[in-house]
Amino acid sequence: MGSYRVVIHNPLLLFLIFILEKKGSGFVVSRMGKKRILIWGLLFIVYFQTCVVYEAALTVKIGEVNGTIVLSCSNGTVRTKKVGWFKDTSTQTVLAVDSDIPTDKRCARVNESSLSITSLRIEDQGNYTCTDGSESISTVQLLISSGPYNVFVSITPNNTLPNGTIYTTKGRMLSFFCFSDSYPLPNMEWVLNSQDKKPEVFHSSTNNSTSTFYVFHVGNDFQGNYSCSAENPISGRRQTSTQELLVYYPPTSKISCYANSSTDLSQLFLFCKWAGGYPAPTLQWEHNGNALTNQTVPSNDTEVLIVSVEHSQLSDGQQFACHGNNLLIEGRSEKNTCQLQIALPILQSHPMRNCFSGENVTLSCSVNSANLPAKISWLHNLSQPELEIQPGEKYAIWQNSTLSYLTIINCSHEKDEGYYTCKAENVLGMKEINVWLSVNKPHNIVGLVSILLLLFLLVVAIITGTILYCDPQTYLKVNPFRSEATDLLVIIDSDDEEEMVEVQKPPEMDDGKDEVISDPSPANRYINKHQVMYHQPPSSAVQSDSTKGRKDLSSELVSDIAEEKEDESPREEL
Repeated sequence: MGSYRVVIHNPLLLFLIFILEKKGSGFVVSRMGKKRILIWGLLFIVYFQTCVVYEAALTVKIGEVNGTIVLSCSNGTVRTKKVGWFKDTSTQTVLAVDSDIPTDKRCARVNESSLSITSLRIEDQGNYTCTDGSESISTVQLLISSGPYNVFVSITPNNTLPNGTIYTTKGRMLSFFCFSDSYPLPNMEWVLNSQDKKPEVFHSSTNNSTSTFYVFHVGNDFQGNYSCSAENPISGRRQTSTQELLVYYPPTSKISCYANSSTDLSQLFLFCKWAGGYPAPTLQWEHNGNALTNQTVPSNDTEVLIVSVEHSQLSDGQQFACHGNNLLIEGRSEKNTCQLQIALPILQSHPMRNCFSGENVTLSCSVNSANLPAKISWLHNLSQPELEIQPGEKYAIWQNSTLSYLTIINCSHEKDEGYYTCKAENVLGMKEINVWLSVNKPHNIVGLVSILLLLFLLVVAIITGTILYCDPQTYLKVNPFRSEATDLLVIIDSDDEEEMVEVQKPPEMDDGKDEVISDPSPANRYINKHQVMYHQPPSSAVQSDSTKGRKDLSSELVSDIAEEKEDESPREEL
């Protein structure tokens, strides 16, 4: 039902009303009193025809294509009299007042005053007015809507899984396209629904049958359900189409393998992990080309595969391999394949250690177990060979999977000396290594060092005295305090007589070389032989001080040589 307003068509009445309004507001009409104005107003109302029309405001009705709608004719009262209907203008009659046959068979009169339209079309949209033949009663605006229908979503480029889900690769560019068939043009909206986030509006458009946008460098946070919604702006009808998009990316790290043992060492657990990719990879343990499928251990981590192997199926040096499959990585390579070899533990330690009574000593033991952790323990053979040493006041133990340290506190010769056994055991077997600990009493180190120093000094003194006693000339030769050193003449005869005379080297022998002067071979074998050796003085600084002495020595030397020759001549003659 619409609201009503009064429309006055008589211009004289409008003039009178204008004058009365001005009068009330202070306007003075010349030569007219108030009574005369009222009288003339009544005369004009009676004399002239005044038309007051109640005109109804538009009532909006919405119908859908192929639907049915009923338009009511009412101005606030219930009408039982037949009315006619026309569209937009009075010339387009839909149903005449005096006829029950409409111009369109889809139209019909309902309850004498309402108009029913079936199988609505877009062309039926417009203003419909009902009339009783003399005046228009009411007008109804009919709006026709269609859709939205056939909402289509496309995300490209992509790959399709067997179940129809599409996926793309991280870092690629994607195009998002959505289409809808609707009248009038719909409002489009893209919404992303992901597991870790609230619904997020990606893109929207108004009065457009298509919606397109692009995403560059797609990340893993773009994974989710993309919903494209189309809404009819008239009817408010909405239709949505959803497409799930998966964003795949390969693992960021290499595949890794490691092994562990059960607490009772009855089983071996093989771990294979390939993390950092999506979707989770498919992992497979193999031994000699055969898959280990029946021994899989359940795990909540989809990136880890755990397989158990019984102790009876294991041997020293056995090898296992784990292979991982990912949609983005094809074939087998170092990145998706790892190998694991198990072996008995190998022990290393120092065979002997020393400790002074009352002090602390630390024994070490390292284990190389070939990718298989071992249980390390210490034993003492002298006390209780089969009882493991436990940390406490006497012992301190620090260890990890490959190294163990045993610290013995306050060493005692009676209790602590002896063999200590380092034992390493894994699922394959056990190995042991012994370390001998000697506990000694502490010695007087200062006294020992003093005795050694005195002995050293005594040996040096003995060697020095022996040299000086056996060869005094050595001291004279190396004596740096000799100020006058001259050449030495050494005369050696057959009778073992030695004479040492200091002489000056002749001037003609300045070449610095030692010469030996001897007599010609004598005829008689009893002739004495003399050997003369000259040595150059060590310094020329003494030449100036001893010039005179050398002349005297030279003359004396010549005379001695002459006498010796005279003494030898008779002997040669004999």
